[in-house]
Amino acid sequence: MTRRTFLGGCVILLAAAAGCYTGGSALEGPFGASAGKGTTTTVSGTEGTGPKVTGLPCDVAAILATSCASCHGDKLKGGAPNRMMTHADLTSLSRTDGARSVAEVTMARLEDAADPMPPDGQLPAKDIKIIADWIAAGMPEGSCDAAVDGAATVSEYDTPVVCSSKKHWTRGDEESSLMHPGVACIDCHDREDDAPSFIAAGTVYRTAHEPDDCNGIAGSGTKVVITDADGKVFTQSVNGAGNFYFETKKNKMALPYRAKIVTGTKTRIMKDAVTTGDCNACHTEKGDESAPGRVMAP
Repeated sequence: MTRRTFLGGCVILLAAAAGCYTGGSALEGPFGASAGKGTTTTVSGTEGTGPKVTGLPCDVAAILATSCASCHGDKLKGGAPNRMMTHADLTSLSRTDGARSVAEVTMARLEDAADPMPPDGQLPAKDIKIIADWIAAGMPEGSCDAAVDGAATVSEYDTPVVCSSKKHWTRGDEESSLMHPGVACIDCHDREDDAPSFIAAGTVYRTAHEPDDCNGIAGSGTKVVITDADGKVFTQSVNGAGNFYFETKKNKMALPYRAKIVTGTKTRIMKDAVTTGDCNACHTEKGDESAPGRVMAP
């Protein structure tokens, strides 16, 4: 490869930090948008103000907030028959099947590949298992709230343009895994015959509006975790420039996939499954295609 092995990318807009229903906790805050769609994200340690899924275990609340509440919210949409915003909603009898709870009817739809919920495709197997395990445990209440929209976005994204690392890539198109953080790497690699092919690549930043060639977050233990359509999990730590990449030939991912960023106990989870991993094409300094700015660490 002769040019742009830089590993920038537009891969993560996350929405709801997951915890375990045996006592984990998470608070909300939006992250961005993927492929032109607005999303809501949850970040542990950020207090939200928008509508929430409440009174449920953290991991269950997170899944409902990101994947169900847009239709099964306070105002039902898309022909949805039942609300799914509170513990009481989930444990009440379904309007479509008076012999089963809303949660039990939901479980049947989650497992129905021919007629799934959400209607745009089944959730990852691990998410379905979380709901199934919760139901099997007797549907216990929890103390977590998961934001559905509009939570704590202003403080996170209403920030100045700054290179928070105070370090820049200055070596031009010299081959390196540290090169050109923040630039749309897959687009560049596709134009170079001898450059490796990436199915997903990106740069994770500390703040929302950072310029191209500014190094992202590094040395923080930050990892990018992708779950593909078959439930396979792919994990990679960011490097010294905040870059990460998954080479196509080494990572056979079934599309669409979902992604999250993990730093210690904090997590940002992508709301929408995506079929492209060229993240910095959307997560530019100012944000394009409805993205509010850079991919940020939690």
